[in-house]
Amino acid sequence: MEIKNPLISIIVPVYNVEKYLARCIDSILNQSLKNIEIILVDDGSTDSSPSICDEYSSKYENITAIHKKNERVSAARNDGIKLAKGKYIGFVDSDDWIEFNMFESMYKVAEDTKSDIVMCDFKKVGIQNQYKVSQPIREGYYDRNMIEKELFPCIIMFENIEFPPTISNWTILFRRKFLVDNNIYYDEDIHYCEDSIFGSKAMYNANSFYYMKGSYFYNYFYNPSSTTTTFNMKKWDSYVTINNRLKEYFKNDEFDFSRQIKINMLYFTLNFLKEIKGTNLSDKEKEIECKKILNDKAVKNIFKKFSMPDVHFKLKVIIMIIKYRLSFVYSRL
Repeated sequence: MEIKNPLISIIVPVYNVEKYLARCIDSILNQSLKNIEIILVDDGSTDSSPSICDEYSSKYENITAIHKKNERVSAARNDGIKLAKGKYIGFVDSDDWIEFNMFESMYKVAEDTKSDIVMCDFKKVGIQNQYKVSQPIREGYYDRNMIEKELFPCIIMFENIEFPPTISNWTILFRRKFLVDNNIYYDEDIHYCEDSIFGSKAMYNANSFYYMKGSYFYNYFYNPSSTTTTFNMKKWDSYVTINNRLKEYFKNDEFDFSRQIKINMLYFTLNFLKEIKGTNLSDKEKEIECKKILNDKAVKNIFKKFSMPDVHFKLKVIIMIIKYRLSFVYSRL
């Protein structure tokens, strides 16, 4: 039996996380706010995750488990949004966990301030250590004018080549009607950095926002041993697609987002080149792969009428190497 009128719908995309899934679900079940529904979207898992989802669903009336073929996290989250009945929507990744008062605290702020979006902070937790992550914007309430004045300048990318405040969608509580009315869903053909474009679109349309700075409610699990040194051009294609979507979506007559979009593409370029350098390819092979990226039209377009961003000297040197397409130099840095 499902909860008819949940206050919050919590969407959990699930894919091959049998080792961590129970910890995640238990942290949601243990929330101090009880009137919530949990939507587990099994995205074609091949381990025991599907049976874990079904076990919880059969035991708890506020848990719904759905099973689908593997279409990646964007499609899984969209499926959850479409099924959600709550006044608000939250996301939790299946290898992470949350503090017991996260959603009660965020719900109260959302209701008190009538905010479309409420955001908290998080802890990045590794095997041996952890550290707190906060955003470089002020705490508190933002109305529409404040959003345009203070957040539009960093809605896609900060000047120092850092992602925007809304990069981590799982730290955010969204008003469901706000998402649906503004047709804000994940781009299902984008499989990398899907949070970034979703968060930017949401903030662009929001009339109100509240930042609970210093409230570290979310625990993001980071396992260094799972980090791969391989790279693939599908990721690069996604990066280029994201930037093209940003250009199309953020055509604003009153605010010029073009520089942020270029800095966003620069971030992707820096990130992908770093991945190439992290492979076991030979120096010559690395040079060939770097050359492909540096000669991409999307990279060349960054530097048309483009001044150097506010970054440290070493990074400025690397950006100059990218600008002048010195693949040999970069591959041997």
